[in-house]
Amino acid sequence: MAPDLELSDEQRRKAEADNQKALEREGLKPGVVEQWEDSYRTSGRPDAFEWWYFDAKFESGWTAVVVFSTKPMTKPGAPLKPSAQMIIHDPGGKRMRLGAAMGPDDLEASTDSCEVRIGPSHVKGDLSTYVLHAEGEGAALDLTFERGAPSWRPGAGMSYFDKKKDKYLGWVVPIPYGTVSGTITVDGKAHEVKGTGYHDHNWGNISPGLGIDHWYWGRAHVGEFSMIFVEIVTAKVPGMGSLKVPSFYLARGEEIITDDAMPMSLVTRDYVDGPGGRPYPRVLDWQWHTPDGDIEFSITNPSLIETINVLEDMPRWEQALIHLFAKPLYYDFNADIAFKIDYAGIKAEVEGSALYEIMMLR
Repeated sequence: MAPDLELSDEQRRKAEADNQKALEREGLKPGVVEQWEDSYRTSGRPDAFEWWYFDAKFESGWTAVVVFSTKPMTKPGAPLKPSAQMIIHDPGGKRMRLGAAMGPDDLEASTDSCEVRIGPSHVKGDLSTYVLHAEGEGAALDLTFERGAPSWRPGAGMSYFDKKKDKYLGWVVPIPYGTVSGTITVDGKAHEVKGTGYHDHNWGNISPGLGIDHWYWGRAHVGEFSMIFVEIVTAKVPGMGSLKVPSFYLARGEEIITDDAMPMSLVTRDYVDGPGGRPYPRVLDWQWHTPDGDIEFSITNPSLIETINVLEDMPRWEQALIHLFAKPLYYDFNADIAFKIDYAGIKAEVEGSALYEIMMLR
């Protein structure tokens, strides 16, 4: 089996040049996220999907995830099939997944800022504050997200999958870390909640499974540090193996310490079998080394909180066809994190909790 490939110096230089061209192509300001970047980016593009993702963890034990979606990412060329999906866990661990797909006329969204309405559910925000309402089947969420770390996109936030730059995936993170407060209502009973949260926004016109084998994505807020860490592993190229593409964001308060992912590497170990017959590592060691300093963190003791069959909304015959060559599966975890930094005049060692996911597309 051919080994996985790390980015060479030549590939790094090319990536930086490509990123600059992408900034110019997309009309973006380097290092600055503007309100329009969280708007309806695929409006008028029938071949693309898009979603706005929010999650929150509350002091009382409740958790909530809300995804406003224009259509499934597995079918970017399909007609609009908007939905506002909620996944709620109560303090006792009971899981509720709510929200049905709706018709194209049930979607309204602005191309100037984040203002999305799908049926009775809606969200509006300006990068710093987001007010969200989602409802379905006896439950409702009324939440306000307040940003606590700088908005961010990795470079131009665009990954292209063809030479013409026509096939792409986009990503921006308006709230890498923030506070959340509001009400969770279940079966007519309202529960006041407060805690922490996250919001990002994705769009594209190619199914991720066509170019990506799997990815690790996670985030944490430990001590005074907020971080996002990603490793995308591309599909294997015959005779060459796979390419590992990292992203990394580290902030302290309102200051971004670094978002340079080039020095980032990940080593995974201590694999165990997970639901659905897919193994996953119990230890993720992330290292970021430069001549000017180092950042290291280890993620251990994962607790599986969510398993999703990526194909579950497809007809059974279509699932069976795809399963002939792929078995897409999603794992979501809570875990411990031990973080150490000696960089930019900052020396610290802190421990806390992290949230991370593994998306296996093949």
